[in-house]
Amino acid sequence: MSLLDEKIQAQVREILQPIAQPVELVVFTKSALVLPGQDEPGLQEETVALLKEVASLNDRITVVEKPFSDPEAQALGLTHAPTTLLREAGSQRSNIRFLGIPSGYEFSTLLEALLMLGTGESNLPEPARKELEKVTEPVRLQSFVTPTCPYCPRAVMAAFKFAYHNPNIVAEGVEASEFPVLSGRYKISGVPDTVIHGRTQQRVLGGQPERVFLEATLKAAGVGATA
Repeated sequence: MSLLDEKIQAQVREILQPIAQPVELVVFTKSALVLPGQDEPGLQEETVALLKEVASLNDRITVVEKPFSDPEAQALGLTHAPTTLLREAGSQRSNIRFLGIPSGYEFSTLLEALLMLGTGESNLPEPARKELEKVTEPVRLQSFVTPTCPYCPRAVMAAFKFAYHNPNIVAEGVEASEFPVLSGRYKISGVPDTVIHGRTQQRVLGGQPERVFLEATLKAAGVGATA
């Protein structure tokens, strides 16, 4: 059964048409066995089905399914399923991720990320790219979102763009309602809420302009933004 009706399929085909470089979506899933204090797996089957349907609309997109026992998942320390890595096909990129199902408003995030990876165009201003070069130590942005939040894609895409231009940055979109334990750990009470981990922990509430996310990211990394 198709998740996307014919009208949406046609729109997605048109949106993704500019993709020139093959892109792959690597989806990690695991069994229903849950350890105490951990989140249960989210909508794994639904996530895989949605991604495969999107991939069927553009021959430059592929979906790869892997179990959490895979060495790559182990090396990355992944903990929540499903986790999807978005990357250029054949690359080792692992710093653009989505935890949960990218549905609702986050479906637009999925399409925009695929376009970025498949065209090489992030639309991030050159001055911002230069400032991101200051980040030379690991920084992780976790943007907590829900499918019904119209402001959430802005937060996730800001993080994805930063990770696209700097391998020291890991960006994760997190579907908050699928992972209540993780959300509770950071006391998520509204979305979007972006928690930034580095030398210090910073937080950006709401779908703020990219400049706000940039300044918080640099602050978390222990470096300053240019005035």
